[in-house]
Amino acid sequence: MKRWLACCLVLAALMMAGIAMAEGDFPELNAEGFLDSGEFVYENEAEGVWRYCSDTLRVEIIRYSQAKPKLTWFEAEVFSRDGTLWHMIPADPENRWKGDEYPYKITRINRTVLAINSDYAQLRMKQKSRVGIIIRAGEIISSKTSAKNKGSFPNLDTLAIFPDGNMETFWSDELKPEEYLEKGASDVLAFGPWMIRDGERNEAGLKKYGTSRQPRAGIGMEEPGHYWAIMVEGRSNRSSGTSVAGLADLFMNKNCTVAFNLDGGQTSTMVFMGRQICEIKNEYNRRISARRTAEILGIGQSELVASPDDPF
Repeated sequence: MKRWLACCLVLAALMMAGIAMAEGDFPELNAEGFLDSGEFVYENEAEGVWRYCSDTLRVEIIRYSQAKPKLTWFEAEVFSRDGTLWHMIPADPENRWKGDEYPYKITRINRTVLAINSDYAQLRMKQKSRVGIIIRAGEIISSKTSAKNKGSFPNLDTLAIFPDGNMETFWSDELKPEEYLEKGASDVLAFGPWMIRDGERNEAGLKKYGTSRQPRAGIGMEEPGHYWAIMVEGRSNRSSGTSVAGLADLFMNKNCTVAFNLDGGQTSTMVFMGRQICEIKNEYNRRISARRTAEILGIGQSELVASPDDPF
């Protein structure tokens, strides 16, 4: 109801100003590509289009599909400014690595506009396996990693997120944790392989890791303030999934200079305004949530996000 009312108010203001717009189009934006004030939300699951805009964030998600092989995927283009940044959001800030929740519920509690899954580091912690270099909010959580392109999947390459909106990818053992902090990184994720760096594909890593067709998710950047989040469905009647190399191709098509592979399978998800927009099915062909997790990777906040008490 709140989102419907917000859209109506924006549309009414435009009509009073004599500005015609098609249903779902962004309202008139300023020279920087944002609203001067207020918020706009549009959700059309049937057509596979979702949009959001405020004075610091603009998101457009398009769902795509193809017949052979069967594939469905979501591409979220994100523009942000003035400190609206991608960051790690815990399910339980007081008990970060033991508490967990469904991703859509984490977004509702934190009023997160757009979120995807992260590196699922807590599973490796629980299994007492090599976790990779993990930094959250400037704090070193884990230092133990693998040698470059050694070991099993994930190979524990890293994505570093910086307070100025920049993102960089690194080989698993390229930097020590303290060096990430010296560079100013606020969050460092470990999963991999990294897919794109300085506009070039990681051919060696993409040939070796994640070669089967599975649900996949990743984050990419054209430049600071302009990002792409892509989620590919899999293990369902409408989508057979893709390899990490196939995911990398999607980011290359968006001219990303940086792109990083996140955890896949039932972990992979995309949540918009508190609702999981991708399809995950269980063995009874029922639509279910992505698996519970300790944290998500999200951007933006809005009081228009679905309430924690709203249905799934």
